[in-house]
Amino acid sequence: MSYTNIDKRELNMLLKNEEDFLLLDIRTKEEFMESKIDGAVNVPLSELLFNMDEIEDYKDRKIVIYCRSGHRSITACNLLAMEGFNDLYNLEKGIIDYVI
Repeated sequence: MSYTNIDKRELNMLLKNEEDFLLLDIRTKEEFMESKIDGAVNVPLSELLFNMDEIEDYKDRKIVIYCRSGHRSITACNLLAMEGFNDLYNLEKGIIDYVI
């Protein structure tokens, strides 16, 4: 597997302790406007391949990816791994579980 699954507890620890990582929300812009995790950057999954340059600086740094329920983020993790990103984390169960 080219990414590691993390849960909301692990994400909270990262947000508290880790300085240099990208929190990537790959939901639609509309979903992002409704709710988001503080500090997240929105690049919708449908636009990810066309906007790699936006996150290129994080190629060798930690990227935590989330969506609504954890399915689209797995696709994003696999796409980024194919593009040479190596330190990828998928938020299991997505933002639905995170905000509960």
